[in-house]
Amino acid sequence: MRRLSRITLSLEEVIVKNDVGGRGVIEFLHEALKRKIDNPLEDAMKILEKSSSAIIVTGFNIPPNYKPETDGLIGAVVLARALLETVSNNVLFILDDHKQEDIIKGLLAVLDDKKYRLNDRIDFLVQMNNEYLFRKAVQDKIASIDPNTAVFIEKPSPNREGVMHNMRGINISSYHLDPSLLLKIFREHGIKTIGIGDGGNEVGLGIIEEDIRKYVPYGNICKCPCRAGIASATVTDTVIVSAVSNWAAYALEALILTINGKHDMIHSDREENILIRRAVEIGAIDGVRGEGFIGVDGICPEDHVKILNNIRKISSLLL
Repeated sequence: MRRLSRITLSLEEVIVKNDVGGRGVIEFLHEALKRKIDNPLEDAMKILEKSSSAIIVTGFNIPPNYKPETDGLIGAVVLARALLETVSNNVLFILDDHKQEDIIKGLLAVLDDKKYRLNDRIDFLVQMNNEYLFRKAVQDKIASIDPNTAVFIEKPSPNREGVMHNMRGINISSYHLDPSLLLKIFREHGIKTIGIGDGGNEVGLGIIEEDIRKYVPYGNICKCPCRAGIASATVTDTVIVSAVSNWAAYALEALILTINGKHDMIHSDREENILIRRAVEIGAIDGVRGEGFIGVDGICPEDHVKILNNIRKISSLLL
């Protein structure tokens, strides 16, 4: 266990210290989180190791056209495959819209085993306008697969006034499902939750809300009429911060596969390149540079591959 602790802390250094995108806030968020949770990756692994079935909630739609961003979706897919290869019987994706569903399905095809889509081990649920019907649909899916874990990856969170924002302080609530409803349902069913974020406005980061208000642009005061800032007000059982949310998912992918004797299944450099390019082809956009840039959070595929290689190398110490 001590070896796992050391390795998770080394992986944490990789996903936090490499602020390639230069946003300049992740170090502050990381320091704040470490005052609350000693080893976030290890905490998340303790939950994932018992994940006989899992829910993944992802998707962040970017103004002005509200297309899904590449961050979150790619990490969700590689983590889903890792869980299905190791401890999980089923994975349910809960998404904002069918465009996100199309992208997830396209990315699963890249990783490719058709069994992940065709043998009923992966399912999808898209939000509905009617809250009662959506709640019932979520509960029906839970009854069907009996999940004990839910992971929120790069998912916008309401602030203390119940409003969701992007990093530029714009109200994006109308284009996203209400994660507070999901968190309530998951608590009712005893489902453990993990949050992953990189900017302070994602599900789970409410544990460091005051620090987000202090250090993150628009954290305290946003541009929309609520004037309550972009700081997350939601809390999960544990949470991971990373310079890019996908990278935290890659770290979890590497850990769960390596611990279960499948280190060679960590997605490859080639797959990483293809996943990013394919996501953009299907309709996702870079969350920082927008349409026309093939990347994630303003970072080109080559730099994501470097991070993936470091994650792969460090996780191999568990062999």
